[in-house]
Amino acid sequence: MICPPITYRGRVVKEDGIDPFKHPSVIEWHNYLFAKWRSKKRVALLLPCTEKKPYHNSPTHMIAESIVKDKVQLYSVSEPMLLVPREFEDCYPFSDYDYPPSKMTREEREEFVRLLTTALKVLESYHQHIIAVLPKHHFSVLSEASKLSGVKIELLPYGRLAFRSIKEASLKALKLSEGL
Repeated sequence: MICPPITYRGRVVKEDGIDPFKHPSVIEWHNYLFAKWRSKKRVALLLPCTEKKPYHNSPTHMIAESIVKDKVQLYSVSEPMLLVPREFEDCYPFSDYDYPPSKMTREEREEFVRLLTTALKVLESYHQHIIAVLPKHHFSVLSEASKLSGVKIELLPYGRLAFRSIKEASLKALKLSEGL
């Protein structure tokens, strides 16, 4: 596994008065995502981050991965990481950080939207279709970033039946990828 070249080390944790978006390793990741990350897959599926790290160990991510296999680019929508490609989930700092969305301040939410707007513009250059299935908080943030960036994303509600929502979104992404 090749990880992004993050030189700063130190656990990223949301605490009162500390903005994890400004953590040195998070800034390094954003710079890498904006300038160097590339995907050859034409369809992207955005899933919510999970408390369980790495994300692919969570049941919902296991469902998505079992359906799309390697045909669709999987990303986790995460504060403060923005978008984490499946390929990097085992890498630092993605495999070990703590930022409960409930602790996000209004200013951090605005920062999340602004940075995600930039990330979406980058993704648009190599994904023909972007589908997202997210719970309310991430749905709202991504919807706002999509509008600001002008990047079209098919946003699907997570709903109370998360497993079914993830399965349906994954099947849709797979079908789109097979049609390209």
